[in-house]
Amino acid sequence: MGEEPLHERMAEYERLATEAAQTARERDAVGDAVAERLAGTVADVATQERINVEAAGRSDDGNRHRITARLDRAALVAAVTEALPNGFVVSHVNDDGSLSIEWTGERETPSKRARGAVLKAIVAEETVSDDDGLIESVPSRERVLERAVELGIDESDAAARLDRLATLDVVDIADGRVYPDTNFSRY
Repeated sequence: MGEEPLHERMAEYERLATEAAQTARERDAVGDAVAERLAGTVADVATQERINVEAAGRSDDGNRHRITARLDRAALVAAVTEALPNGFVVSHVNDDGSLSIEWTGERETPSKRARGAVLKAIVAEETVSDDDGLIESVPSRERVLERAVELGIDESDAAARLDRLATLDVVDIADGRVYPDTNFSRY
């Protein structure tokens, strides 16, 4: 038969495996470099964005004061969205406060994706959950749109994108309130 001897097939396998390992190392190095640059962009924006600081209370004798400092995630997402290189968008604000940044596969970031990321961040920022993770309160649709306008999104664009997020089951709009829905962490 015209079959190649097994030892030659194994030699070819080893050559391809070596090439694949080298390509994987190169891929990982490029991925690490991209991640570092994205982290640098987010860090630059985070240092420029203000942190909400308020006096939260003091002891009866006035000797101890409690100050709450909280990063405004929605403002951060809006600023990061503007600062990210073309083709990248903040896809989600995770429960731990970290950001998921996604490559869209396009030369430029679709503006709808960018607006959607900001709207999701507003909903995440203003949703209050109890210790068991059950939702206690969510923002009104009006509040989400108002906040979007504060962050530089045209109100009609924000309303259209919020409706689209509802169609995609990213949010649920019921009784004038906006709830995270089944695809909230995926989209």
